[in-house]
Amino acid sequence: MRTRKIVIVSLLLAWFTTPIMAQPISSENGIPAACPPLPKRKTNPKTNVARTPEQMEAEKLVSQAQGLLGTLSRENVMKAISLLAQAINADRDHAKAYAALALAHANSTRYGDVPRQIAGQKTWENLTKALSLDPDLIEALRLFADRSVFYWWDYKCAEKTYKQALALEPQNARTHFAYAQLLGMMGNFELAFKHIDQAVASPDAAARNYVVRNSGRMRFMAHQYDWVLNHYEKVLASSPGNPAIPHFYRGLAYAQKGQFQEALAEHKLSVPSWKGDAGGVAALARAYAQAGEVATARKILKELLEREARGEHVVEYQIAAIYEALDDVGETFRWLNKAVDDGDGVLGWLGWLKHDPRWDRLRGDVRFKALLKRVKLSK
Repeated sequence: MRTRKIVIVSLLLAWFTTPIMAQPISSENGIPAACPPLPKRKTNPKTNVARTPEQMEAEKLVSQAQGLLGTLSRENVMKAISLLAQAINADRDHAKAYAALALAHANSTRYGDVPRQIAGQKTWENLTKALSLDPDLIEALRLFADRSVFYWWDYKCAEKTYKQALALEPQNARTHFAYAQLLGMMGNFELAFKHIDQAVASPDAAARNYVVRNSGRMRFMAHQYDWVLNHYEKVLASSPGNPAIPHFYRGLAYAQKGQFQEALAEHKLSVPSWKGDAGGVAALARAYAQAGEVATARKILKELLEREARGEHVVEYQIAAIYEALDDVGETFRWLNKAVDDGDGVLGWLGWLKHDPRWDRLRGDVRFKALLKRVKLSK
């Protein structure tokens, strides 16, 4: 509780009022009711302008914060918010600082237990400020596309924004990756895989590594389970770094092949502790249930529900998956609807409802069809 209070206090100290793009506002938290038009591109952007010492200090702080956001954790997200507030105090017109701050706030619910409504509002304020300063800022466009799904389930708006970003930087690996996720959600796996291939071909080693490590979700949703197993076996053998993601997706793939003991072993490697990442812990609980160890699954589920009761972040979509494995259909739908209530972006899970094999036996239920309508995936 003390840690959470410190987090909230640091956020309050970092927050400030920022003007946003002119648009009709119809919601209580300042977020428009529908995807607004992007600001017009500047015809004569300033170039080769001498920078002041304050601007150079802001640039340094932004670089430090971006490094922290490359490895998401509670400490890194909160530190990044603090650094970016300092950067903006030094340079009120630093578009990249606002864009990075928007990204930090977008992750503050998961990594800082910040209420979703507050995080969403601060994300939107800083994102629109970044785009008003630089309509061509790639990281801001990419986040705008993600929020188009998060706030409005507007896949067309997101697609238009990704295309605009790729027109500006055709080789940007992270944009290709994010756009690929959107295409997969919309059922266009063939084109999605082409964008993944373009991302993997990027000369940006850090971005390329990110894509390689995170490519499993789309292949899992395309029901390519052997691809997932083989790909992550190679990643674990050749790529240093956190093994949680490779083991997580290998666990999902084994379960869909009916190899529940192998799935459980993978999920144990993904999250060695029940106190770990909420999404990974939920997947571990589901694995225990599918392997026949229902009592252990329920113990882990109880721990996650206690987290939620304390106001801590949980992944509602994954809790729904636990209940599905426990044959509790009512709670499955209740948690899926809770997830929809809170929203989810392009890099989240809800956009995959039509393809996620974990919901196959629910697809004939009228409640599932209602869910698809809620996230605008019924067509």
